[in-house]
Amino acid sequence: MFRTLKELEVLIIMDKKSLMDLIDTTANEDEVKSDMGLSSALLVAYRDLNDDKEIRNVVRKLGSALSAYLMTHQYQASPSVMNLAKVVQKDDQNFWKGTGLSKLFW
Repeated sequence: MFRTLKELEVLIIMDKKSLMDLIDTTANEDEVKSDMGLSSALLVAYRDLNDDKEIRNVVRKLGSALSAYLMTHQYQASPSVMNLAKVVQKDDQNFWKGTGLSKLFW
């Protein structure tokens, strides 16, 4: 089913405030604070959301940082990191699902 860009934006998995709260919770964990790469990515994502940058772009950048973190830690991470990674991944999949572009990559 075709969706307009406006409808796709509505499909964002959660509202901005909820995503910011989830990022904040994750960023305040000691495990995350000790990893400069992930900590920095979370800070940038939070700041970008606070500055009203486009959520899709923020989520994509954050997804890359989370993927790198999980790969370098053999997918061993705190529940909040895993939860944030799942939310970000699901959000990105929801965006591509509505465009028909996902079929190009399969």
